[in-house]
Amino acid sequence: MSRFVSLTALAVLIAAPGAEARDTARNSIEGYVIERAVIRAPNCEGSAFDDVRIEAFEKGVCQFHQPARSAEQLDRVLKLLNRAQVQGLPVVHQQLAGFLTGLGHCATAERHLETFRGSGNADLTARDNFCAARMQSQAELNAIRWDFALFDYAEDLGVPNTLDTRLGEMASCYSGVLAPGFDAECGLITNITATELNVFVDEATDAVVQTYFTGVESPITAMFQRKRERAEGVLAMAGASIQGLKDGAAAVNAEYTAYHSANETERDAKMTPIYENYRESILRATAILDEFNRWKEGLFMTSDNVNLLPKIVERGVELTEELARVETDDYAARAGKLVDDVRAVVQSEAEHRALIGQLCRVYFCELASRRRMIATQHVCRQPALTNNPICLNAQGQMKGGDLQVNFDGEQRIGVADFCRAAGIDDVFLTVGLSPATALTCMGQMP
Repeated sequence: MSRFVSLTALAVLIAAPGAEARDTARNSIEGYVIERAVIRAPNCEGSAFDDVRIEAFEKGVCQFHQPARSAEQLDRVLKLLNRAQVQGLPVVHQQLAGFLTGLGHCATAERHLETFRGSGNADLTARDNFCAARMQSQAELNAIRWDFALFDYAEDLGVPNTLDTRLGEMASCYSGVLAPGFDAECGLITNITATELNVFVDEATDAVVQTYFTGVESPITAMFQRKRERAEGVLAMAGASIQGLKDGAAAVNAEYTAYHSANETERDAKMTPIYENYRESILRATAILDEFNRWKEGLFMTSDNVNLLPKIVERGVELTEELARVETDDYAARAGKLVDDVRAVVQSEAEHRALIGQLCRVYFCELASRRRMIATQHVCRQPALTNNPICLNAQGQMKGGDLQVNFDGEQRIGVADFCRAAGIDDVFLTVGLSPATALTCMGQMP
């Protein structure tokens, strides 16, 4: 028959309020049964301790139940159970660990008390050890949550390995070393009445008030007067220092404002022409390239948007005859001149491409570089440049990033694609280039 009845009765007496909530919590946890395999394991080692989560706990339980425990074995029990509690245990295991630890400290206190009494109450170290073990035992036993102490011994274990035996040991502990009669021995005051305590406090309070607070010459009054005078002196010095800082800051601010205004004026005077020239060059280059591409793609297109190339292929015989006529009529010289004209156009395209590359380097490697970005942003704040797509906003990004021109219809191209077509490496097509990268970029200017 289970011995949980004793613990349940004890829990009802200790923790009656909130019983319904605690019953619900208690019913949701599993109990723990001390098995024969655990407490009878040889040297408290072996396969009985296969659960690493509670290995230290069960070895401590095993050591506790060894017959004729020595002081060293008892110390080992306390160390194992304390380590298990620090590492963390399930709630029921925690209550059992505290229960056995409290009994272990109680046994230690009894041993030190025997030593102290045997010395004729002269061994003060034994007395201190007794008081320390007594306090630890009391703390462990008082901390037990009896409503969660759902532990018991296996049915096949007999006396002294029963829960009734352990509860009897706890009762003996409370009537022995934990009895109130030992409080005075350990320097604990438990028998002073409330009336005596109030009289003592009133007398001590009256003496302190009379000595330190009564009269203008009292030490407290003099101390507060000195503190006030010192605070007033510190306040006066702080006010003078603050006024000096304000005066110095005003002079620095005025000088900064003058330098800042002069710097902005000088910067704007230099950057505005550069930006205007760059803008004009970009627009002109864009228009030229757009016109060239339109011309190149429309060589075989009529004004009615008809592609003549298929018809030319179909009329191969007629073209052969026409070639003979051209040769007869000396059209070769004219064709040569036409080739020269086309070559000139191709060379012009290369020049335009080089010009675009230079403009792109000026923009990305100089105007939009980290070193010049603030100046360029300032120029871009002018009303005339509000909608300029290559202007830099406050976050250091291009406002639009696309170049647009209305030439034979609306034409649009991204700045990065435009410059990439001119042979600029992708590493330089980024806003905010570092000074070193920008210098390398400008060094490759043709």
